[in-house]
Amino acid sequence: MKLKKLKSLLCAALALTMVLALTACGSSGSNSTSASDVVDANVTSASDAAEAAGLTTINEGKLTISMSADFPPYESLDDSGNIVGIEVDIMNLIAEQLGLELQIDDMDFDSALLAVQQGKSDMVVSGVSITDERKATMNFTDSYTTAVQVIVVPEGSDVTLDNLGDQLIGTQRGTTGFIYTEDDYGSDHVIGYDTYTLVIQAVLNGQVDCAVLDDSVARAYVAENPGLMILDTEYAVESYAFGVDKTNTALLDAVNAALSALIADGTVDEIISRYISD
Repeated sequence: MKLKKLKSLLCAALALTMVLALTACGSSGSNSTSASDVVDANVTSASDAAEAAGLTTINEGKLTISMSADFPPYESLDDSGNIVGIEVDIMNLIAEQLGLELQIDDMDFDSALLAVQQGKSDMVVSGVSITDERKATMNFTDSYTTAVQVIVVPEGSDVTLDNLGDQLIGTQRGTTGFIYTEDDYGSDHVIGYDTYTLVIQAVLNGQVDCAVLDDSVARAYVAENPGLMILDTEYAVESYAFGVDKTNTALLDAVNAALSALIADGTVDEIISRYISD
């Protein structure tokens, strides 16, 4: 009996050693490791941290996020009506790590911001840039990427960054593009729309002279709408993060822990590279 017990212990120790060795290899950034495989190594620690922090959400067992799903490649509807994109993939992994089911509430951007402020969602995840004004109404996670605001115009347009103040600019209400252009050029030169789809349509129809929006989003819309182009200049550079209910600091800490792990092991970069090619 003692011999069998000793053999069992030795086998268990050997198995543990092999698991640790494989885990170490997997963290080296090998291309053969999938995003889900990388995340599995962090699930237990992140879930335990969230539980120890007394994590609560507005819907028990769920992580409810508000989102405007017209912002490809960060979030948009596929041909089947499913919401897909960079932030959807990241949030699915974070929710998994926290042991929660992800629930996405799709709405216009202004409403998505208000939802987290009014306690109707746990987080707003919709290409949200960190600003001092927004910091007053919500907490922000660590930034996971930077973004560049660019100008979309019809092909052959004479619009430039230098004469932008003389143009009629289309933006999405509540976005930093809307805030920046109103601050820079005044409300008479800016028209806000509920969605970027409507913004782009306004440019195509000649209702506005140009649009200001995120570079990767602009590229997605320009690719789908012949006759548009992006000016070769930057309007603004900013950082994207997730907005969290200001009263729920435990959730902020738990999401930051999970997000930090996904950034550190390269998972976030891998997700972004799947949607955005240089």
